[in-house]
Amino acid sequence: MRIQPKKIMCAVDFSNFSHLILSYGRALAAEFHARLYVCHVLHDMVMLSSHGQAYITSEKVAKERLDDTKARLENLVREQGIDAKTLVLQGHAADELTQIAQEKDIDLVIAATHGGSGIKRFLIGSVTDRLVKTLTCPLLVLHAQEDHPSFPNVFRVPLGRILVGCDFSPESDLAFEYGLSLAQEFQAELHLVHVIKPEKHIELATTDYMKIQEGDYLGWTRSEFLTLQQKTTDDECERRSRLLSRIERQLSHMVPEESRNWCTPVINLLEGQAYAELITYAELKKVDMMVLGIHGHSLLEQFLVGSTTDRVISRSVCPVLAVRKRI
Repeated sequence: MRIQPKKIMCAVDFSNFSHLILSYGRALAAEFHARLYVCHVLHDMVMLSSHGQAYITSEKVAKERLDDTKARLENLVREQGIDAKTLVLQGHAADELTQIAQEKDIDLVIAATHGGSGIKRFLIGSVTDRLVKTLTCPLLVLHAQEDHPSFPNVFRVPLGRILVGCDFSPESDLAFEYGLSLAQEFQAELHLVHVIKPEKHIELATTDYMKIQEGDYLGWTRSEFLTLQQKTTDDECERRSRLLSRIERQLSHMVPEESRNWCTPVINLLEGQAYAELITYAELKKVDMMVLGIHGHSLLEQFLVGSTTDRVISRSVCPVLAVRKRI
């Protein structure tokens, strides 16, 4: 199935990184002939009196603030030479972005995150963290850094290498469809990566081998034990080799022959923690975008264990496209 987003929304906060968000939005909108929206969410404003008492700002002040923000957003879009509709909302950023994405039937949201992990993210959270959980459309997360330069004149974003994390789940299949579509549109390398959990190798004593083998071993010699141990190791290696070959063939067969005229598939199998291996691979191969599926986990499960996509988003410097099936 060819993925072709028709409505793309950029969520900006007027930081220097907003220019890069707009560059991605402009490039993807041009490639897919999509309608582009640029959105900013104003937080509800509460002021303090000289006595320390909180009160809501007057309607006049609120309107002036809203009008100023609209003008600032329109100027930003005009400076970038972008044909886009601007939207200024007010309230909690993640909730407002999720609602407007549903109302406008947005196909892709582009936002930025400053990263962070562990207990700080759980207690404080971020707009991007919440968007990953609440948006029903794909979310492209760009990674801001405190010393990141501005990008006022970037008109084309690099998409020469696209990585898809494949675990053969329905969510992974959807991520592959998005990755394949992007790779064909940009004639890019499509890296299909599967991460295998490391096996635990247990060293067995001679008596343990005697227990699991049939026959009388009272007359065992050390050489016979070492021979059996080597045979067991060889059997494990052969079984593992067959498994890896099957996975490689399955990954290779995912890319249709006609698609290979427009993109170059690259198959790789890694071993270790999925999120760590994907991040390291993306850095080594200079990947321009990762595409990952969002698995359904409860809030408690994500706090205690964390999902691969969550961890990659919070730690990787590479842009991450997180996708989930629409309900």
